[in-house]
Amino acid sequence: MSKKIRVFINGFGRIGRSAARVILGRDDMELVGINDLYSVEQMVYLLKYDSVYGVAPQKIESKKNAIVVDEDLLRVYCESDPCRLRLIELEVDVLLQCSGMFLTISSNQPYLDAGANRVIVSTTAEDDMPTYIYGVNHQEYKGEPIISNTSCSANAIVPIFKIIDKHFGIRVAQMHMFHSYTAYQRLLDSKHYSKDIRRARAAAVNIIPLQSSAARATEQFFPNLKGKLYAKSIRIPVNACTMYDLLIKLDGDFQQEYIEAVLIDEIDASYSGILATTIEPKVSSDYIADPHSAIIDLPLMDLAGTNLLRISAWQDNEYGYACRLVDMLRVVTSNKKPIC
Repeated sequence: MSKKIRVFINGFGRIGRSAARVILGRDDMELVGINDLYSVEQMVYLLKYDSVYGVAPQKIESKKNAIVVDEDLLRVYCESDPCRLRLIELEVDVLLQCSGMFLTISSNQPYLDAGANRVIVSTTAEDDMPTYIYGVNHQEYKGEPIISNTSCSANAIVPIFKIIDKHFGIRVAQMHMFHSYTAYQRLLDSKHYSKDIRRARAAAVNIIPLQSSAARATEQFFPNLKGKLYAKSIRIPVNACTMYDLLIKLDGDFQQEYIEAVLIDEIDASYSGILATTIEPKVSSDYIADPHSAIIDLPLMDLAGTNLLRISAWQDNEYGYACRLVDMLRVVTSNKKPIC
């Protein structure tokens, strides 16, 4: 039997716990430790009971400085300084950086120094950190010890854009994300330290347009579209899932039936488990815990004239993204040799 991938999660919030649930359901990986700045008792409680995903199927209990899942012991740290994590003792193959706080290569280096072999950052990096999206360019992974899995939005949009650009060309595009509210917003109107002042407004009773990094994240994969992409995240009063409304000007004249056929064929051939299509009249709650990066809603697709394409797609922006994050674990551990 092959050795299981040993995973440590730094930052046990929504994405960290979603990734933990995915890992705990697999037999080729094991979660060996967690680090965050709150109590073990609360970690156990929030891992076991979730208002979106329900009760975890495993038996989960707290123990001094540890969590017991079924019979497996997970070491728990409460350290703000990564230098104090003794990851070498846990033989950590990959650390998932889910804190949202360490977004550069240099800030993640201490985790390697502490004993982790690889670090995957669960958001868009702020420097020239190598960035990979499973299903898009993961085959190009060169063994870098610290990489970014970029954002949930980029994981949804970029595979779709890759198909469209390959077959039809993209001149310009607008991306609107009707996105569930997040923990970074406010439950009630209150002060907020973001530059975007609308984050200070109550998340569950408002439609809140916010600045988005999706255009910048997407441009990394389409440098020819730099300055030709626009993105806005529109936070809506639901606690899970995102609907993407993508308006794309094509480089040529096409028929909608042909575009739809190409999308279906490409997804079946090259994006199985990553993208999907549906003809069912579903709503956001129907996609909770869906493992795909995006599900294209074919009845909502439209072509204005012959070159202005609208694509609507759904994503569980937590669970679906966590599935891709976990997929990258296998990629980075299959290439043990770091680049020179």
